[in-house]
Amino acid sequence: MEYERFEFTQPLYGGVNVLRIGNTLVDTGHVDPVSREAVVAALDDELAGIERVLITHPHIDHVGGSQTIDALSELPHIVPEESVDILHDYAGYLERAREEMTRLLGGFDADDSTWDVYFPIRDDYAEERIRVERRLSDGDTVRCGDYELTAVSTPGHADPHLAFHHEPSGTLFSGDLVDPDGRFQYGPLLGDVGDYKQSLRRIRDLDPETLVPMHGPPMDDPVARIEASLSNAEATERRLLDFLDGHGPCYAREFVARELGVDGARAPFLTLVVYEYLRHLEAEGRVSIDVTVEGIEMSAA
Repeated sequence: MEYERFEFTQPLYGGVNVLRIGNTLVDTGHVDPVSREAVVAALDDELAGIERVLITHPHIDHVGGSQTIDALSELPHIVPEESVDILHDYAGYLERAREEMTRLLGGFDADDSTWDVYFPIRDDYAEERIRVERRLSDGDTVRCGDYELTAVSTPGHADPHLAFHHEPSGTLFSGDLVDPDGRFQYGPLLGDVGDYKQSLRRIRDLDPETLVPMHGPPMDDPVARIEASLSNAEATERRLLDFLDGHGPCYAREFVARELGVDGARAPFLTLVVYEYLRHLEAEGRVSIDVTVEGIEMSAA
């Protein structure tokens, strides 16, 4: 099938995709001016004639244009059913997310200003001015140009999170479920490793021929990419459990430093990723965790 991919810069984490399928724009970039201004310019050029917006999930790098560009917020939006309350109180969502990340990063001296670059709280978000025309659930279909896409509920990186499947061509627009590096990516308040693995298995069963992610180029080896993502998740769980067997109770940041060999600016983000794995393992009764002012304490169950 035919679509156009545009990559816009976002703070800290490289590029984020915006897709054009006929007269439909899939996701709208980050709120930061570096992304927003580029999207505004594109709306007068290669994105001219866009008539509506389709959202995969409500993370800040995917709904930023909807929140900050009037020409987009005024367009009809088709969004995941459970995302409406988040979109319509976006500053509130960001406040809760920032508080949670600060709470989880005891020992890193994180404070509210830590999040200002990537998760800015602004007083001009569109919020309830975003024109939500339709709310999608699993199995619903949506027409984009000449194509009918089926919404596939794929929580994990975020909840809600929708992928969109065009069965005749084997194309799956996978949102942020399948990372180019095959890793689970943390998303504040909305992520779940168990759901992530289930969603990967679900899209594997669709047997797509092409994956079109919202970060990076299309993937023409989708089953291998999905299997690699599942293998990475299982390997990470084993490494955590083996580390706890060898070191006893400790902090999650120690696993990041000693087992993953990561320190400096990347360590807090990876500690948040590890927390999500620990939360999943705790739900399975395999570890115990306790979030304290000193950090995320973890031990074998």
